Amino acid sequence: MVEEVLPKSFEDLIKDVHEPGICGECGGCVSFCSAHEIKAIEMSETGPPRYYNKDNCLKCGICYLVCPQTHILDNELNDKYHYKVSIGNWTKIASSQAASEEIRRNATDGGVVTAILMYLLDKNLINGAIVSKREGPFNRVPFFATTKEELIEAAGSHYEISQGVVSLEKYNSFVPSITKLKTVVSSDAMSIAVVGTPCQINSIRKMQELSILPAHIVKYTFGLFCNLNFSFNAEARKKLEKRFDFSFDDVEKLNIKENLIVQLNDGKTKDIDFKDVHEFARPACFACRDFSNVYADISFGGLGSNDGYTTAIIRTKTGEEIYNNALREGYIQEPPDLNTSVKKSEMLAKVISFGKRKFQRYKEALKER
Repeated sequence: MVEEVLPKSFEDLIKDVHEPGICGECGGCVSFCSAHEIKAIEMSETGPPRYYNKDNCLKCGICYLVCPQTHILDNELNDKYHYKVSIGNWTKIASSQAASEEIRRNATDGGVVTAILMYLLDKNLINGAIVSKREGPFNRVPFFATTKEELIEAAGSHYEISQGVVSLEKYNSFVPSITKLKTVVSSDAMSIAVVGTPCQINSIRKMQELSILPAHIVKYTFGLFCNLNFSFNAEARKKLEKRFDFSFDDVEKLNIKENLIVQLNDGKTKDIDFKDVHEFARPACFACRDFSNVYADISFGGLGSNDGYTTAIIRTKTGEEIYNNALREGYIQEPPDLNTSVKKSEMLAKVISFGKRKFQRYKEALKER
């Protein structure tokens, strides 16, 4: 008698992803669980998702398939998005900024993501966008923005210290944006954009590949460059402050380019090498091999561009169309002197270099497990 092979289940996800400590807590498994209505699994306040009611689990395997830390669908995605090692597929790379001074004033880099989202809203191409909203140092929450005012409010990395978040015992720079997806669906006719990290966009693309609801309402994916996210408690915070001689009470802005850049209220900055903060990084980040968000329609980051500008890597036909339209309509602008063939080669070289370094870090982390 041949033994029946069952689909992978949440039990397998616990064994293969949670127990090795590589769960990124992106929320994909919970958001797209086929037993969502009867609540089989849930996000936990700290740590990986967990069972809410194990008896309600349908053991269908969807949670396992959409997890960015499993690789069953890698070949399908790589073929569909014409993957190239460390950089992914791309049709154009550019350094640009929002035309709006208000957006640039609030944004971390050039505000291009916010400007393109505004273009999509103005043209009624989306009902809203899942972004992250600041709530304090290293603390942002998923937010569904439906107006230009809400997009500007969510832009950038300025921190409202007055909100008292500095008193929290746990800090996490990662935003579980996908968890917001189920809650924003009001009709099948909705169209939304999602701004996310590589693991989040990976999970969305897997859901779209499997035609899992509500992935059908995600029309545009904007990916962020991502080297590391950080998670630390109050004790680690004190350690960071002492090691790098600053106080979180004085943090005005954070940015990531070649290094982690901490801008203080007095105008001074701290350039911190990523190697010096590895101990504060989320373990799941070392199991991720994607720096430049290879499955997004457009990928964005500060790396390779001058201060006040965003590096944009256009990857898909959808991404190319909306980027070019936003450029033509005057929502974003590309200074010619920052987009020469030499400058573009320099940008591309930096992104590829960081991508290779993250891929190598991933391979080394695999050996240690």
